[in-house]
Amino acid sequence: MEFLTNNFANWTSGNEIIDNFIQEKQLKYSDRTAVFEWISYDKFIEIKEIGEGGFSTAIWKEGPLFYYGEECIRSSYEKVILKTLYYSENITNEFIKKIESYLLNYDGDYGISQNPVTKDYILVFYDDYLASYCKKCGERYGNYHDGKWCKSCHINHFKDNFINWTSEDEKIDNFIQKKQLNIKGRYDLIFEWIPYNELVEIKELGKGFCVAIWKEGPLYFVNIRKEWIRDSYKGVVLKYLFNPQDFTDEFFNEVTVSYKCYGISQNPNTKDYILVVHNKYYNKYCKECDKEYTKLNHKCCRSCLINYLKNNFINWTSGDKKIDDFIQEKQLKMSNENTIIFEWVPYTELIYIKEIGDSCLTTAIWKEGPSYYDTYKKEWVRASYEKVCLRYLHNSQNVTDEIINKAESFLDYSYCNISTDDKPIYGCYGISQNPDTKDYILIFNCEYFEEYCEKCGNKYENKYYKWCSLCLINYLKNDFTNWTSGNEKIDDFIQKMQLKINNTCQNEIFEWIPYNKFIDINETGKSGFARAIWKDGPLYYSNIDKKYKRKLNGKVLLKYLYNSQNVNKKFLNEIMYSIKESYGISQNPITKDFILVLQDKYYCINCYKKYNNEFEIKYKSCMLCQTNHENKKIGDLVQEMKLSIDHNSDEFDMMFEWIPYDQFSNIKEIGKGGFSTVYSAIWKDGLLFHNKRDSIGGKYWQRKPNTRVALKWLHNSQNFIDKFINKVKEYQNQKMNNIIKLYGISQNPNTKDHIMVLEYAEGGNFNNYLEKNYERFDWFIGLKVLTNIIGGLNKIHEKQMVHHDFHMGNILFMNNNFNACISDMSLYRKIDDDDESNVYG
Repeated sequence: MEFLTNNFANWTSGNEIIDNFIQEKQLKYSDRTAVFEWISYDKFIEIKEIGEGGFSTAIWKEGPLFYYGEECIRSSYEKVILKTLYYSENITNEFIKKIESYLLNYDGDYGISQNPVTKDYILVFYDDYLASYCKKCGERYGNYHDGKWCKSCHINHFKDNFINWTSEDEKIDNFIQKKQLNIKGRYDLIFEWIPYNELVEIKELGKGFCVAIWKEGPLYFVNIRKEWIRDSYKGVVLKYLFNPQDFTDEFFNEVTVSYKCYGISQNPNTKDYILVVHNKYYNKYCKECDKEYTKLNHKCCRSCLINYLKNNFINWTSGDKKIDDFIQEKQLKMSNENTIIFEWVPYTELIYIKEIGDSCLTTAIWKEGPSYYDTYKKEWVRASYEKVCLRYLHNSQNVTDEIINKAESFLDYSYCNISTDDKPIYGCYGISQNPDTKDYILIFNCEYFEEYCEKCGNKYENKYYKWCSLCLINYLKNDFTNWTSGNEKIDDFIQKMQLKINNTCQNEIFEWIPYNKFIDINETGKSGFARAIWKDGPLYYSNIDKKYKRKLNGKVLLKYLYNSQNVNKKFLNEIMYSIKESYGISQNPITKDFILVLQDKYYCINCYKKYNNEFEIKYKSCMLCQTNHENKKIGDLVQEMKLSIDHNSDEFDMMFEWIPYDQFSNIKEIGKGGFSTVYSAIWKDGLLFHNKRDSIGGKYWQRKPNTRVALKWLHNSQNFIDKFINKVKEYQNQKMNNIIKLYGISQNPNTKDHIMVLEYAEGGNFNNYLEKNYERFDWFIGLKVLTNIIGGLNKIHEKQMVHHDFHMGNILFMNNNFNACISDMSLYRKIDDDDESNVYG
């Protein structure tokens, strides 16, 4: 930059505005691009004019200037493009803007020169400049996908051709000319005036439409040849615009929106104007009414259907104006061909009527059947003798707004418009009326029962399991009279719980359970609990049978609520706490104590404490009971390590354990220090971890058999049990990346030395790694390793701790790549801890 500013005094264009413009460009210079500069005209040789846009090619003897670091380099005898700015003797702000419009603003802008004879200024560009600008007119090319297609040149071409044709109507001519001048790219259709004698083999297709052959054919641009050619003898569709009295905006709008319109012609005899459109026009538009199809692949015209339905209104009636209006409104709102025609169905059309459920639903056969659109025949047909579902609107003889709203509430449109293959499988077909009761009837497809309960007509909460909460609640309500606990508060509590059942078929039903329904009652070792068999078993919803059944002889846990004869708020709150894991309440007929009947799977088999997490449920034992060690301190340590785990954390993925020594095989010494020896081994059962890749989206516990581990054998640690425990506790809440993880602890049964079971580093320590990988250990890998080490140390320091023995031997590699970890977490201490006696190992 300093070099360029110091050089300002060594050149001038002779014009202050031009000098300032060039200097401004130089002050914005960025490395590795050419310096924008003033170039003397005598530096150019072999100047050759090309095109009509003021372009020339030339050889620049000195060549462009590039600045690399401290060195300036010129690329001598460079071929360049010169763009002459004619009549540019007078420099204005407008002229500077014009210069800016031609610049590429990257490496290809070399500078400005001036023809000493004409005084015209010249822009100097790199040789490939004309890849972006037209050599004929100098204008920038348009869309990248159009290639070297110049909009300006083509518009001029069409302008020059205006004198070669006319429709003999000024408005039509102006319209066509405007369309041609609005061309955007080389793929656009060219809208033209097409003489009628160019159209041959004209054949009538429908009302106001013909097909024909256009001899000359439409124009299209061939990019390789860089010219417009015609697609001769092209099949087209002629769309007649009968007797337009005046060329209104509506007329021209119809022309504009027409699909792939090639132009306008005129029948010389009738004087009718004609739109000439693509021969695929009727793949998109209806032959009858010229409206766009709602769905192209089915060729279904909503406009024609609506007109047909309107014209058919006089051919039917329900006998009630409100019902007629309701049906007509539904018909006129049809949105696409997958919608069934909602119609009035005479009751005589319904045969084999059979009542089901609670009298609001019946099935029947509809002789004529519903209308649906046949996509193969491209027409509306009827599915004769269709089985249907009839839903009665009881007491609907007098049609009121309330009756109409009730009928509307049953029309689930998301349900009605589903189709499979070519025939709708769901839907409301229409309305009928029982001539005897005068009740109106909604007629549905029989697949209605896939969504609605056959018994009560209520919509299923879960249609896959056909689970109806309304039926269940009614069943439970009706059953209230068949049982009692003998205590009004208990009865009210159970009834409220039953009526609060969620909209899911997975809920167990909370009930009153007579004490005589329990057999094999066994008192447990813990007071207040007993195990038993419930003969009837809990009530559950069978997904296979689609109904509630009982699991006979179900195992349960009975929790005695001693001195509970007096039912108060505290008592009911205790029940509420365990309600999710309970089947119900019972009562000992002798002691009169109430009993909470618990689901056995949610309570520890040893101490009967309620499980806290999924791990405890799976292993049928709570954390406190899972560890049974002869040394209380070790047992307490394992429990504390397990209980410190956050089971709800996404980062938590492994379980700390006491691991019996006989679980290890292939034990081999791999390192030794003053206080410990490290062995590699195979852990037969393997690491217990939380698998987060369950195919159904859940998480589950599983083991990784034959896990290779590192055993850190601490010499004489049986004599320093408290220090060993403190070393292990340093690994609590192991959520630090790039730190070796502790899987659990063990003990050699012979030496009684305690063992830390650690994550195994396949790549060994830093020295081992370098010995194996020195040939490929470059700067990139070195930086990656350093990043991992820094990451691990940063995590340690964030916890206000430091590593008191950090060296090459404590940097381990998990594999032979650059995944480095820090070991010996037990040597970390608080930053302010200076007590050397706290270091062990």
